[in-house]
Amino acid sequence: MDYRRGVVTGESVWRAIVLYGANSATYKFPFGETLLRAAATGRTHVTLDELAPPYAELLCEALKNHDRQGIAANSRFLDACRAFNTGEIDQDTLHRRTVQYGFANVIDAFPQLSGTPAPVRFYEDRRRSSTPGLVLRDELLELALSAHAPLLSVETTARWRLVETAWESGVSRAVLTPELVYDPATQRLLLRRKPVTGVVAALSGYQDGRCAYCDQAMAQPVVEHVLPWKLLTRQWNGPDVDTVWNLVLACRPCNDAKRDRAPHEAWMPWLEQRNNDLIESRHPLREVLMAQTGETVAARHAFLRLAYRRATELLPVVWTPSRSR
Repeated sequence: MDYRRGVVTGESVWRAIVLYGANSATYKFPFGETLLRAAATGRTHVTLDELAPPYAELLCEALKNHDRQGIAANSRFLDACRAFNTGEIDQDTLHRRTVQYGFANVIDAFPQLSGTPAPVRFYEDRRRSSTPGLVLRDELLELALSAHAPLLSVETTARWRLVETAWESGVSRAVLTPELVYDPATQRLLLRRKPVTGVVAALSGYQDGRCAYCDQAMAQPVVEHVLPWKLLTRQWNGPDVDTVWNLVLACRPCNDAKRDRAPHEAWMPWLEQRNNDLIESRHPLREVLMAQTGETVAARHAFLRLAYRRATELLPVVWTPSRSR
């Protein structure tokens, strides 16, 4: 994808916002999908009254499966969606409350990357005009009518499910995605290495306090990238290596010895088995791992083989653990 090379395009910025931007609620997911649907009609102006029905419908459907759609203690918008689902309010009331509460923060927050305006603008805020709504810019219209649009919708839904799973299971957001920031000086999208200490609790049970590489007990485990994080600074065309499928716990000596190298191929079945075991055991990371690596054992095997091959093409010198797993 374009963001890995830092290229600023409408597609790469949309992905950066929807897939990799921080969020304290899931509003941006249905909002982004609603914007794409509106833009696909070719219209350049939509009112909040027109945006409210599809926006609210998407959130109402999501709440039926996952009640937690935000980290705030209270949300009048989410409460309205819940009330509609239980029959306490009718559809007209839901739409009025969506216009009143549902757009309060998301319109301002959506076009932000790490607190700064995204380099591509998709709409102009006209809520204070005589016909409150949004002016849809050419960048959004072109994206909605492009060949990328169906894939963007699928990706948005997948990311939404991952965020829900993480919140409900208590998995740290750090295990899900990298963080993308826009550097105005270079006019490029940049990957920021995120803290991954929150992964320890999610992975420690499987390894029973023992290093993934040498099988020795660890006093202070280190979160280790199996395929090196350094790949993300290269012309990497493989999967995101900064997410949980590629993270293990290692002892400090193994971490220091391995450095920016992949382990020998003979060790890799351990990682494949670890991911399969977590999925089969209904671990809280199950949905995250399946979304990242594949729905079936065969798909996950092919995923890992291809990732390893691409990684060792870029970084051909590998590291052999002191003890085979």
